[in-house]
Amino acid sequence: MSEKLQQTPIRVESKVFRLITSHPLSDCLQPLSIFYRYLNDNCSIDLVICMPPILLRPRCTRLSSSFHPFSVQLINTRVNQYSQSFIPFTVKLWNCLPASVFPSSYDLTSSKTEVSRHLSQAFG
Repeated sequence: MSEKLQQTPIRVESKVFRLITSHPLSDCLQPLSIFYRYLNDNCSIDLVICMPPILLRPRCTRLSSSFHPFSVQLINTRVNQYSQSFIPFTVKLWNCLPASVFPSSYDLTSSKTEVSRHLSQAFG
């Protein structure tokens, strides 16, 4: 029993260390995974209500052709402190992804792999 109690602080310390030294890549990958699940109808109804709709492009313009087919509408945040909250931050990041990171059919694992590869190149 005492050996188990001695190992507990070590486990807690390693988890805290991972949280403190979290990489920007992992901070971006989780919200993008949630968006991917949302766009493939693989999430709860509570999440669907909160998410912005798909970006509709009635006309083909230079700006609209630069977006991928899964782009979502940007939310106008009037206060700067809200621009880094979950949905505005993730929408900006999501819309900047290239279309090549999205698999042709729903596959969360391969999507995470491709997004991770793309972001690791972006973060250097």
